[in-house]
Amino acid sequence: MQAENFIAHRGWRQHYPENTLIAFQQAIAAGAVNIELDIQISADGVPFVFHDPNLQRMCGCDGLIWEYRADELLALKASESARLGNKFPDNPMCLLSDIVTLLQAHPKVNAYVEIKEESLSHFDEATVVDAIINVLRPVADRCLLISFELSALIYAQHQGWQRFAAVFDYWPDWQLASLACLNPEVIFCDKHCVPTDADLRALPWPLLVYEVGTLQEAKDWFARGAVAVETFLVGEMLRDFNITAELPAMSLR
Repeated sequence: MQAENFIAHRGWRQHYPENTLIAFQQAIAAGAVNIELDIQISADGVPFVFHDPNLQRMCGCDGLIWEYRADELLALKASESARLGNKFPDNPMCLLSDIVTLLQAHPKVNAYVEIKEESLSHFDEATVVDAIINVLRPVADRCLLISFELSALIYAQHQGWQRFAAVFDYWPDWQLASLACLNPEVIFCDKHCVPTDADLRALPWPLLVYEVGTLQEAKDWFARGAVAVETFLVGEMLRDFNITAELPAMSLR
């Protein structure tokens, strides 16, 4: 196994507030060359790296992310205190533009950027996708757009975006016309939805499995033919597989 076979799910979430700059910085420092992040949109159309539509879990305040302007969100603290206590009291929210800067500083790192359904529903595909791809253009060659909503990815494809991965929380119909149209580099699939008798090496596209939490579980998925695993414990996983930092990022194709 190499570092390319592991995806840092929301950064090194096990130890740091998810989807914040410190979580991604520490994942990369631990040797990760693939990071995964979620995008929600502020009231004034600014992409933030954030999973939930609600601010309570991460920031301890009421309201939905699109009810706040970017300047108001940047005044909040993303400390994830219910899970991590008072370890990160002043940790800021993360802009998608912060990830661009991070990738520019680490040219071996790829990002899987998830377009969240909640923002797509609140705004519309064009508003959300355009906001995201406009920010990501300086590092477009190292960013794969991912989503459960294939129509949003196809819209991005029509706007000229080149790199994609589809995400499923069920075992997909591999003959979907939208998949053929998109031709993703990899398919993300919830591990609980993979049939026990599925031949993962015979699928039309490589399969990446989430959420994987132990060395043995990862070994089992690799033995079955998964090309990569997504994990909250990327530092531990890389250590357990004896993978050191600064390995080159490679395509999963």
